[in-house]
Amino acid sequence: MLVKYDRGLLQVSNAIFKYFGLDTYHEVDVQVSNWLNEHEFETLIVLLIDGMGSRIIKEHLKANNFLMKNMIKEMPSVFPPTTTAATTSFLTGKSPKETGWLGWSQYFKEVDDNVVLFRNRGLYSGKNYPNFNDRLKNKNLMEYLADKNISYKTIYPSWDKDGTDDLDEFVLKIKKAIEDKPAFIYGYYDQFDACMHDNGPSSLKSKEMLQSIDEKLEKLSLSLTKKQGLLIIADHGQIDIEAKYLNDYPDILACLKHKPSIEARCISFDIKEGMHEIFENTFRKYFNDDFALLSHDEAIRMNIFGIGKAHERFEEFIGDYIAIGCTNVALYAKLRKDKGDHAGSKEKEIMIPLISYPVMKR
Repeated sequence: MLVKYDRGLLQVSNAIFKYFGLDTYHEVDVQVSNWLNEHEFETLIVLLIDGMGSRIIKEHLKANNFLMKNMIKEMPSVFPPTTTAATTSFLTGKSPKETGWLGWSQYFKEVDDNVVLFRNRGLYSGKNYPNFNDRLKNKNLMEYLADKNISYKTIYPSWDKDGTDDLDEFVLKIKKAIEDKPAFIYGYYDQFDACMHDNGPSSLKSKEMLQSIDEKLEKLSLSLTKKQGLLIIADHGQIDIEAKYLNDYPDILACLKHKPSIEARCISFDIKEGMHEIFENTFRKYFNDDFALLSHDEAIRMNIFGIGKAHERFEEFIGDYIAIGCTNVALYAKLRKDKGDHAGSKEKEIMIPLISYPVMKR
């Protein structure tokens, strides 16, 4: 499945931008716009639950559970369906092509390293690069709101100041933020994704955690007044994966200028001069059934990373080839113990929910 960018996460984001009188960058989601205009909420709360794809909700919850009852529709995220790309797109209203944020790590030629932009750190080298992600700076929704003196609050995981990884504390912080009556609240919770990485999305632990999220978010919704609206979305889903490692394929490694980047199910390769045909033949020998291998030009022509004006560094991050996961194989360049992952082409990775309280018209 490829994301067409004519409906989905970008349209929901732009509907919120429009509601607050901000410039939009893509078409808006009409259902969300109508819901917002109908209720004219004093406070709009948007909760993004990392990894909580719509297919995972349907797999683990019953029809009478809160998240199921209030799911308006399934919709595509962006491609690749991964946190760095999707959360950046949601908060900017722009596609990964426009923001330049394509995945967990991206190769920067000026430091000759694959940098994890969310951590400002080299993926393989471990080097610290303070404030490195400012090189792909994109103005986000909260900054636009501040420009217009529109009040907002944010609640993030423990890596942020005053953040939390505890679900109960996360919900409590949301409730406390509501008491201050800001116009907008954005809450991002990442531990469900972490649980699925560690245990697999089909595991009992993942199911139990999702049930707990469902229960606590239902209680939160029941505490809201008519002046407070709640939207719940996700950045991507996950699949149970079979991990493979590049070190087991030295003939592929021999073709590479440097270690690959982006993700284990959406992989960017830069190839040594004169070895492109050897790389193509070798990669397809091992992974023809597991990955769709696209050339640099094919990836651009197919608009897999979105529509709109490309970020000035977009093309260099694609590399010479992009390999997109089609089965459950994830190809890592370093040893990992993940049982679940995402960023490939399966619907379970791409499709996310739009959940509202009060329920908007379907």
